[in-house]
Amino acid sequence: MRTTLARVSLALCAVLLSTACVRMPSSGPVTEVDTEASGTASTGTYDYDPQPPQVGDSPSEIVAGFLEAMKATPSRTSVASQFLTPGARQRWAPDEKIVTYAAFDDPVGDQLVTVPLLGIEEYDTRGAWQQSLEAAVVDFDLTLQDGQWRIDGLPDALIVPATWFETFFRRMSLYFFDPTAQILVPEPVFVPLGDGLASSLVGGLLDDPTSDPRITRTFVPPGFTYGTSVPITSAGIAEVSLVGDATAVTDEARQRIVAQLVWTMRQEDRIRAVHLAIGEEEQDLTGPATQVNLSVGEAFDPTGAQASADLFGLVDGLVVRGTIDSLSATSGPMGVERLGVRSIGVNLAGDRVAGISGDGRSVLVAPVEGDGRAVEIASGARNLLPPAWDFADRIWLADRARGGAVITVVAGEQAPREIFVPGVSGGDVRRLLVSRDGSRLVAVVHTPKGDRVVASRILHSEEGRVLRATRAVVLDFEPDAADAVVRDIDWRSPTAVSVLTVNSQELSRVETVSVDGAPGDLGIQGVSRLRGGARQLVSSPVEGVEVFAVARQSVSELTAPERPLDPLPEGLVSLTYVG
Repeated sequence: MRTTLARVSLALCAVLLSTACVRMPSSGPVTEVDTEASGTASTGTYDYDPQPPQVGDSPSEIVAGFLEAMKATPSRTSVASQFLTPGARQRWAPDEKIVTYAAFDDPVGDQLVTVPLLGIEEYDTRGAWQQSLEAAVVDFDLTLQDGQWRIDGLPDALIVPATWFETFFRRMSLYFFDPTAQILVPEPVFVPLGDGLASSLVGGLLDDPTSDPRITRTFVPPGFTYGTSVPITSAGIAEVSLVGDATAVTDEARQRIVAQLVWTMRQEDRIRAVHLAIGEEEQDLTGPATQVNLSVGEAFDPTGAQASADLFGLVDGLVVRGTIDSLSATSGPMGVERLGVRSIGVNLAGDRVAGISGDGRSVLVAPVEGDGRAVEIASGARNLLPPAWDFADRIWLADRARGGAVITVVAGEQAPREIFVPGVSGGDVRRLLVSRDGSRLVAVVHTPKGDRVVASRILHSEEGRVLRATRAVVLDFEPDAADAVVRDIDWRSPTAVSVLTVNSQELSRVETVSVDGAPGDLGIQGVSRLRGGARQLVSSPVEGVEVFAVARQSVSELTAPERPLDPLPEGLVSLTYVG
């Protein structure tokens, strides 16, 4: 959802356009790499050197030329700076924020030149999306300098067209730790392509005093920098040098810094290994790419290091598990006795199942396999949605109570505890998800204007106690038809959810959106439209997992639509992966 802003004065621009963007070099690439290496860093486009200011340019021509100069490729601001006075050149901080626009009207004015922008997106210093605006007016103060007009007052931001941004920036993730330091939490960002990509990724992992440690934390100590660049050798080794007091880095911190670096930097296709130096110390993580990807930091996998890959479901009231072609009975209490549950959720290890009673008022938990008993952990609800589990074996519940949704969490043997989620609690909630890393809550909320998919961040203490949740933001999703309703949502990656909608003609659509609210194509493959009224989406944040759309007893695999699948067992409900 966009906010309309009719005018932004220069003073307000200091607030609106003031905190941050992926750092832009002032002249040329920031690092040299092997010219034969190819992959993520390549933009596949030609260099663009904008024209500097010309003698006799009018104020509006100077502003127009300045906006054009910010489109330089590779990304740099050396030409744009020539449109500024010497004082403004010293003051201007284009790395404070990136602002993209879909269109702009011609600059108008003399000493005060105004530029109306339309379709605005804002990104912070790490490249994390912040907000959308329908429109804003940006002001530029101009003055005569040696008889030529130059800009003396302007927003601290890189201001570029959305199409330029989409071409030269790519969506990636920075990996931080949760407050308990037990699991990695990916944070979506947009980083500039080119030779400086690795430097941007490493720079994003440095300590940021504006980040909330109750959501994520970095193990790079405050005050550390990464030097001038992160070169990549012809052998694909990224040479990372963290500059700071090495004695401030404990063995535990070093291990977690390595995990953050490897998970973050392996998104750069050219990198096959990491050579890490902290102060005077060095640590080599060399070897084939598979060794880096599969061993270093695997224990902190945000999808769960030991998560089960099985499917789980209920057939005639009994819990089953296996694959889509072969679901078998389980030997636990809910697999051998019909306890009257209507929906289930399974913990990441796949050894405990939570079941919602047939009347939706209570929750049972039992072992999936073997001896044990089913224990009631919550009761007195009105209409519980299917439960969700996170990595800490916490169970998340959403009760569609008379006064609106009530969100509760059950940790261990503690009694259920209500967590107020602004924008979700009290609403007409139709579906609830919690990320496996425990940092995000996503819900479908029905409003008078239709169904909305919203996301909130969950705050924890260092001991793992859930503290509160942030106000939910509306994700970049709207049904493509007035009569379409959201039937289901499920995780498609640790930072994206797929949304299943169905219209009155029983046409189903699947769309995948980012959990940070940022717009744009995520590049996730799979069928997007189906005939027949699919009622359930079955997916997982694990890369490469099979994704299914279920319509009564028929099922389609979205990632392999040509694959023939047998009808599902009669009486199958609540098909799900763990989490």
